[in-house]
Amino acid sequence: MLQPKESRDLKKTYKRLCIFLVIALVIDAFLAFLLYEYTSVSEVLCAFIIIVWTTLLYLIFLLICAKIDKRKKEKIEKEGKQDPFTKK
Repeated sequence: MLQPKESRDLKKTYKRLCIFLVIALVIDAFLAFLLYEYTSVSEVLCAFIIIVWTTLLYLIFLLICAKIDKRKKEKIEKEGKQDPFTKK
């Protein structure tokens, strides 16, 4: 059974992943269309470029999310507020 904090973290991670997948799908589809239709790039090379591009986007996305979480944590610690639903 998941603890309440673990459950909230899982929901937050799931929501972030869904947002990333929607954005990445749109960008990847556009990039694949451009590469395949307007250049003489083969399908295999096009797929490899898309995979590398998506990996780089995901790493940047993870970095941004980590910075956001760090700032939120610092803000909560600075204000001295405690989450009423978590136990120490």
